Amino acid sequence: MKILKICGKVLLIIVIIIAVILVIGLLFLEFYPSVGDTPDKEKQKEYGAKTDLYYEKQFHNELDFEVMTGEASPKSDRNVPENKLPAETPESIERAKSGEMKITWLGHSSSLLQMNDKNILIDPIMSDRASPVGFAGPARFAEYAFDTNTVPEIDVLFISHDHYDHLDYDTIKAIDSKVSNYIVPLGIDVILKGWGIDESKLHPLYWWESIELEGISYTVTPAEHYTGRNPLKNNATLWGGLYIKDSSHNFYYTGDTGYYDLFEQVYDKLGAPDLMLADSGQYDKGWATTHMFPEETVQAAKDVHANWLIPVHWGAYSLSNHAWDEPPQRAVKAADEQGVSLATPRIGQTVNYDDIASFTEHWWEEYK
Repeated sequence: MKILKICGKVLLIIVIIIAVILVIGLLFLEFYPSVGDTPDKEKQKEYGAKTDLYYEKQFHNELDFEVMTGEASPKSDRNVPENKLPAETPESIERAKSGEMKITWLGHSSSLLQMNDKNILIDPIMSDRASPVGFAGPARFAEYAFDTNTVPEIDVLFISHDHYDHLDYDTIKAIDSKVSNYIVPLGIDVILKGWGIDESKLHPLYWWESIELEGISYTVTPAEHYTGRNPLKNNATLWGGLYIKDSSHNFYYTGDTGYYDLFEQVYDKLGAPDLMLADSGQYDKGWATTHMFPEETVQAAKDVHANWLIPVHWGAYSLSNHAWDEPPQRAVKAADEQGVSLATPRIGQTVNYDDIASFTEHWWEEYK
């Protein structure tokens, strides 16, 4: 009997501990600032009236979709480089001149696009971890081209979706005073407003919706992906890419996406982009429809008739099992085989589109 009483007490203690952990976890998801708010019933009603792809409090992809598609690929022993990757750090960031287009890849999907004297920042993450907390989660293995203190004035900031490697609380809070406008898929504005961002700066759009700001047109494009900062509220916000047009150039950023006939749609509706930045990393056979494999990225560039392709979503954080430098290796090989013009700038290099053919070195081969 004594042993049973002891076992009972131990079991009770275990149950209490588990209950406390669950309560703490739920409170964290509900109230920790970086997790963010989700759309309320009024917003949900608006979304349902806008599209048949919003129901059961969730956005849905155009095609049948599951995040997990099989067993994950084996993990490479070169998942991250041995040493931190360097980045070029410009002394000053000059705006583009009229008729110019410049791109500075900042690692992962973060990029600074400069068109028609406007600075357009894409998916900035300037934190040491892609995570809601600073002590856990994927660690950055590349230096910063510039940080929150040296980021220039931003005319438009685009967030493709709410995952932590694309929407970073600390970064947004630190640079908001420099940002004039945010263009985001539906629901991301709810998160930003909850973080104190002025609602007048927020421009939420559904797929294929456009807005023109100071002579530049911005269109949110579909993607095959999913969202969720709170695992209990997946797909409460939308995901997508961005197509930008001014009087001189067309630019297309895919956002995170699997491969399907989307890119033919983009070409038919919006035309061929001069430059395409495309998801080409963090892929895995275990989630084969959420990210493009490099060969699919190259095919996507052909589908949309892009003049030049820069593969992104690699080079800063490891979120999958492939070697850190496998994405550019495979992309270069596929581009050579398929006749696609592919540029591979270093992190922090500013590429003038007129000179993009000069940025094709295999710089990752310098590092293990």
